[in-house]
Amino acid sequence: MMALVGGLLFFAFLYEDAVALGPDRAVAEPRGLQIRYLIAMVLGGALSGWLLSGLYGRRGIGGYLLGFVGSIVALMVAGLFGSAVGLLPDILRQGWDASDLIPILFGAVALPLSFAGAPLLFVGWLVISLATHLWAKRVRGA
Repeated sequence: MMALVGGLLFFAFLYEDAVALGPDRAVAEPRGLQIRYLIAMVLGGALSGWLLSGLYGRRGIGGYLLGFVGSIVALMVAGLFGSAVGLLPDILRQGWDASDLIPILFGAVALPLSFAGAPLLFVGWLVISLATHLWAKRVRGA
């Protein structure tokens, strides 16, 4: 589920940029780089979902609160992992530089920034997070 969330939110982030740039400039943007980062955010979401899956599916109000906090943390971790995976080909080609840390750390806020000005996207994320919690609860048998 986090892979789906990571990919959809990054796609929304790209879509907002494309609309802001206008049709002429949006076509000129490098599609290969966009696809690479979209795949990287999906992988980052899958990895963060796997690492933080224990936060979902707990009983009671505390379990729902833990699932909500887990969704926020998983979203930020997905952005970090996704940015690192997306930047990996460049790091391997050019070598590590301390300035590479800036875009990786920006990944922590890249996915939450896709909510800016898009309240329905935020509601959709909440619904997917709740569905993930309920699914995990059912699998755990809680």
